[in-house]
Amino acid sequence: MRARALTWVALLWAGAAGAQPLPVLPDATDLEPAADVVHVALTVAPLAAPHDGFEYGVNGATPGPTIRAREGDTLVVELTNGLDTPTTLHWHGLHVPFAMDGVPWMVAPVAPGETFIYQFALQQSGTYWYHPHFDTDRQVDGGLYGAVIVAPAEPEPPAPAPEVVETVLIFDLPAEHAPDGHSGAHGRGQRFPTWWVNGAPTPVEWAPAAGTTQRLRVVNASSTGYLALPALPGVRAIAGDQGLAAAPDAVGPWVLGPGDRADFEWSVGPDAAVWAAEPYSLNGGPRWGDPWPLLSVTPVGSAAAPAPVAWPFSGAAPSADPGGPTWVYALTGSDRTGVWFINGERFPDVTIAEVPQGAERVLEVRNISPTHHPFHLHGHAFEVLSVDGVPPPHRRIEDTIDVGIRQTLRLRWLADNPGDWMAHCHILPHAEDGMMTVLRVLPAP
Repeated sequence: MRARALTWVALLWAGAAGAQPLPVLPDATDLEPAADVVHVALTVAPLAAPHDGFEYGVNGATPGPTIRAREGDTLVVELTNGLDTPTTLHWHGLHVPFAMDGVPWMVAPVAPGETFIYQFALQQSGTYWYHPHFDTDRQVDGGLYGAVIVAPAEPEPPAPAPEVVETVLIFDLPAEHAPDGHSGAHGRGQRFPTWWVNGAPTPVEWAPAAGTTQRLRVVNASSTGYLALPALPGVRAIAGDQGLAAAPDAVGPWVLGPGDRADFEWSVGPDAAVWAAEPYSLNGGPRWGDPWPLLSVTPVGSAAAPAPVAWPFSGAAPSADPGGPTWVYALTGSDRTGVWFINGERFPDVTIAEVPQGAERVLEVRNISPTHHPFHLHGHAFEVLSVDGVPPPHRRIEDTIDVGIRQTLRLRWLADNPGDWMAHCHILPHAEDGMMTVLRVLPAP
């Protein structure tokens, strides 16, 4: 399969002459002169020229502008709704106050024509993204999203260090919903025609300077698609959902489910390469087929690849599983019916689990359905203790993690953020059709 697949990639790329250069996403304009405040204005509205299933944009484009800030800053976002339906912004992966989470569970959405101000302190560094959490499947699939990049309070890596060039890559699949606005995916794993990146169909041409270190901040904004990236010479994963990883990974492959993120360091030498997505289905993982070229990399110049950067990886081992009582979340349903459950319940008719602020719990997530499910928890992160009883090689902190068919994950969760927090599958048709529940963190007395 490998030889056949690589030959196919070469032929496909040879026939893709004239592919456009990789689009560079603009940064949102900071309207606030204060050094510790980032203030941006975002307007969501129909695109002037809808195309390929992308109906909506943020500030006139999809993806929307990248918000950049630093850990410890206050982020202020003025959201103006130019749609004819309500909307919100959810800050995927960020630990925000409950009233700022953008979920119309107990807080009203932003009505058409209205403006709402989101304001909160940034407590983490890493790669995050914003998207609506109202009519989520339709609005996210339609193009309402953008990246949030939060730099650490101290330089990373510490000086002196080589210059690192950052590039944001937001991947999506076009037209994941049917013309009537309802997704027909429901886990059937159909083949989409192509991945898009930064608003352009792949493959795209990328021409980094040889001899440079590139940091690729990758977001999978697809509602249903799994982005499976194989290892390449000079490439290693250095960060995940919640910032810098405990240790780098140059082995791969790296699979990003819907909503997932990862940062990659690419030590660029003079050699050309093609980074292609491996075929991967939510109906069982790796599948037969040919890879799809994403980036055609043609370095500029002949400089040798630099040495890997000395990032401050902690090397921390995973925490020991405390055993004892757990909260079990069983994921069930059927891609034939499009009906999905957590513990036999469909949102909003769910039992709300309550825990006092500061308490620690182990969440045991069991997938007994016929498809994968990326499990996402709002307002918090969790540590992965084990997958099918096997601990990870290093400490692993996530907010979105794939749960394979028949897998059982044990997740260590510190309930330190009061509110009614959504926990759901981030295959958005699954969430819209019931696979969502609520974990209530009671404020400290």
